[in-house]
Amino acid sequence: MITLYLISSVLTALMLICDIFILSHPLLSIKKYLVFFLSFSALFFILIYFTFYPMLFVILVVNSLLLVKFTGKPYSVFYIPLGYIVDCILMNLIGLAANIIWDISVQELNSDKFLIIIYSICTIVASCPVLYLVRRLLQRYLISTFEKMSRKLLALIALTLLLCAFMLFTMASFFDTLEITHREFFLMVSSLVLYFLFTFSMIFIVLHATRKNYEAQKKVEYLENLNEYTKNLEMVYNNLRSFRHDYINIMASLAAYIDEKKYEELGTFFYEHILPMQKNLTQKNDALNNLLHVHALEVKSILYTKLLLAVNQDIEVHIDIPDEIDSICMDPVDLTRMLGIYLDNAIEACLETEHPVLHFHLGKMNQDIVFIISNTFIDKGLSVAQMYKKEITTKGDGHGIGLYNVAEILNRYDNIYHETLIDEDLFIQQVRIS
Repeated sequence: MITLYLISSVLTALMLICDIFILSHPLLSIKKYLVFFLSFSALFFILIYFTFYPMLFVILVVNSLLLVKFTGKPYSVFYIPLGYIVDCILMNLIGLAANIIWDISVQELNSDKFLIIIYSICTIVASCPVLYLVRRLLQRYLISTFEKMSRKLLALIALTLLLCAFMLFTMASFFDTLEITHREFFLMVSSLVLYFLFTFSMIFIVLHATRKNYEAQKKVEYLENLNEYTKNLEMVYNNLRSFRHDYINIMASLAAYIDEKKYEELGTFFYEHILPMQKNLTQKNDALNNLLHVHALEVKSILYTKLLLAVNQDIEVHIDIPDEIDSICMDPVDLTRMLGIYLDNAIEACLETEHPVLHFHLGKMNQDIVFIISNTFIDKGLSVAQMYKKEITTKGDGHGIGLYNVAEILNRYDNIYHETLIDEDLFIQQVRIS
């Protein structure tokens, strides 16, 4: 009997490891799969040997938390209970087919070593394409939603899946030692499937509502960026109109100095008042001209807002956008957050230096989009690795989450390469989006 329990435990462990292998992306190391194999095998053996059904809940919770730790992705807490639910449904459907076609009873399926092995192998073979399809659907439609969810909502959905897995196991196990007819077996499996569908319908409704809420937030942020962009354009227009109105007065002032032959005072007036005005206006005009190449409105808005802010704070801003930028393969909200944080940090660092300079490059390299932001800064002894840690800062309390948030954003994308460099007195951020 112990041998039978051991075989069942090992086969269940193999099924769940296959589930993790298919659902997890990127793949885990072999060492971590071995940890899961030992954990599942030992805990399922205890469950079967002592017939202690609540142990299943412990098994799924412990290993789900372990998977979150190994992957570093909170939403991976769904994978093990989801895989177990799929395995449980498919296993009972295969058992129903065997019962109807070959008249194999539940007791025979659970007591014959050869049947258990065949039964488990069939379940693994059937679950692989199903779970692969589930993974594709998750990656395409839901991963971005999971990443925006609060920990409480993730925990609530995970708890719902865990309870569903436990209920399916309990309902199926109730008939393990009973003689049941084909009709009763069919009703039992139908109940499992209906409970599964009901649970996933509830989860789908929650996810749909969450996704709609996230899309609404994106629209609000988009409109806020558009509003900010419009305000900046109005400000530039007002500045140009003021300059036009002041033009006659400026010319009159110059004429007065010339008529009085006060050339020394004329030079002082020119260099102290006229030239700085021209320099400031030129920088703003250059910013507008360069941003004409950017056709993605959310990018143009954040760039213009931040770069104009830098110009207005007397930072020497150099903008290089040689290519037409129509679209960027990144979520618009994530993109604006990333650029906003990088440019805010660059402006703050610039203003601490004697001669603040900020360089911004946006262009194409083959089919990739490349951002390069460099700025003068004062080295305060923090390494690049330390700068990306949460709440590590030289600015005091309430700071130190900007670069950490950027790292969290960029790590969600497989098509983005980012690098932070320090070159003498320049701090450089490079982002390449393919």
